[in-house]
Amino acid sequence: MTILYNILLHALLLLLAPVWGLLLLFNPRYRKGLSERLGLGASRKRSQSPTLWIHASSLGEVKVSAPICEALSQSFPDYEVVFTASTPVGKKQAREMLKGVRSMSLLPLDIPEVVCPVARRFQPGFLLVAETEFWPNLFFCMNRRNIPVALFNGRISDRSFKRYRLFRFFFRRVLSCVNLFCVQTERDAARFQELGAAKERIHVTGNVKFDAPYAPLTHSEKEGLRATLRITGDPAWVAGSAHPEELATLAEAHQGLRNAHPNVKWIVIPRHLYDVEKFRSFLEDRGARVALWDGKTPVSEPWDILLVNALGQLIRLYQLGFAAFVGGSLAPIGGHNPLEPLRYGIPTFFGPRMENFREIRDIILREGVGREVSTAGELASALEELLEHPEKEREMKESCLRFFERYQGATRRSIQILEAWIREHAS
Repeated sequence: MTILYNILLHALLLLLAPVWGLLLLFNPRYRKGLSERLGLGASRKRSQSPTLWIHASSLGEVKVSAPICEALSQSFPDYEVVFTASTPVGKKQAREMLKGVRSMSLLPLDIPEVVCPVARRFQPGFLLVAETEFWPNLFFCMNRRNIPVALFNGRISDRSFKRYRLFRFFFRRVLSCVNLFCVQTERDAARFQELGAAKERIHVTGNVKFDAPYAPLTHSEKEGLRATLRITGDPAWVAGSAHPEELATLAEAHQGLRNAHPNVKWIVIPRHLYDVEKFRSFLEDRGARVALWDGKTPVSEPWDILLVNALGQLIRLYQLGFAAFVGGSLAPIGGHNPLEPLRYGIPTFFGPRMENFREIRDIILREGVGREVSTAGELASALEELLEHPEKEREMKESCLRFFERYQGATRRSIQILEAWIREHAS
């Protein structure tokens, strides 16, 4: 089965080679980190110390990995930690968040000729993988070298589960390479079992995202940020991690809100920075007064819509809003993390396409700390209701604080299980 998989994988790579060649030639975004993708950027192990290899996909998974990485580094000081990410954005976030890591690089292509030599250079004693990062050849390589593999904060979305079930015969082999599954929910545990994971290897630990660091802006920090952005006493709402496919609906909602409250401002944070110009063109074509913020320089011109062209500002800007909308949820994308604004008591809305966060969405709706909207009219009405009834915002903040107290603890449980597992296999 492994041989057949790699034959098909190599055939696909050959088929797509001309397309990739053109993309590499004309789009610098695809050239970024190419040497690391080809396994040329991974450094060779420099000491005899055992190694913990931790891998995460992108921004959200890196944030999940940070406290676990820090705790394991402290519990096992004799181990060197190497960290890989699947995206340049994830790698950049890891550089900012993770301390004491020997090396950081992008995960190489999951083909034997590339990923296996990197594994030999890292010489890992353990591989720890965040959420749903299933890389067959990487896992097969670890298995052949008798290197234990663990999955933490594991989950399987509805969409992924349907695909995996079609190829259950193959994923059974992939999952057999994983020695420990720390998963978010009982539903995830059942799905892993159905795909072939051994029941005794699965532990339900909860969702680490509920344990996100709480770093509220002080009053003076908020006022300083408001001054930088030219927000005086005007209310503002924030659309975070927005995608181009949902921009028209969000813009229509904002216009509907401004018809009743002309002084309302809107802060838009695209999910991907390469979409910023697309956003800007769309909004200016509709006659909006748009300002661009680079995350550093004070905004110089008046604006009705602020478009953010910077990484790492999402959590800070959520705290300036009287409400937040979490993107990726009005289009078939699967949604993004609604806990980020809720952590700070911000009334939060999202669309119906939350497949990647189904369990979190269900909990939020059941606890009444967030709201699902499907149309521009629904979103505009919900925002207008908050503006006209400020007591609802105060009630929401109190509810959110109680909500997080009830659902925290997954990080601690995961760390306890991982530490015991590492000690057991190390001995």
